[in-house]
Amino acid sequence: MLADAFSQFGQLNDAVIITDKGKNRSKGYGYVVFSTEEEAQKALADMNGKLLDGRVIFVDNVRPSRRYNTDAPLARQPA
Repeated sequence: MLADAFSQFGQLNDAVIITDKGKNRSKGYGYVVFSTEEEAQKALADMNGKLLDGRVIFVDNVRPSRRYNTDAPLARQPA
C-alpha cells in the first residue's frame, strides 16, 4: 500500500510500515526511500496531508539521529 501510493513519484529503493511485533499491527508510521532527492521532494510536497487508506498522512524528511561523541571511551577503567 505504501509503495503503491509513493511509486508514482519515482523509483523507490524501499518502503516499509513499522509494526508492533507483539500486536502485529502498524505503529502509525513508515519510511519511503527514493532513488533521487528530487523524487523525494516531489513526494513530500504532493503527499503531505493527503488521505491514504482512510488516514491523513504527514510526510517529512528523516531527521538524523542524535550522534554521540565516538572518540570518548564507553567505560572507564579502574584507577
